[in-house]
Amino acid sequence: MSPRFLVPLGVVVVVVGITLAFGIDPFSDWLDQRSDTTSLERQVNAVEERNKEYELLIDALNTDEEIERRAREEYNLVRPEEEAYAVLPPPPAAHRIQGVWPFNN
Repeated sequence: MSPRFLVPLGVVVVVVGITLAFGIDPFSDWLDQRSDTTSLERQVNAVEERNKEYELLIDALNTDEEIERRAREEYNLVRPEEEAYAVLPPPPAAHRIQGVWPFNN
């Protein structure tokens, strides 16, 4: 090979080597940032959806009907002219014990 051919080839090899040395790490960082950005955007969307649900709940809680419904359900409150009754569940069925030792006495 002639020296005229080796000098440009050497320059190209050095330039490619420098490009790879300085280009691989920033490129991998850029790919990592893209995946992090996508993940964070999904999290932001989830939080925004949850905020919308909370806003709807807050709007519902500011109505008289919702306040009355919750007072009745959660605190068993009634209006002054109403009577409240507590209905107990039926007692559990008695279990029959087998007539084998030690229960046969």
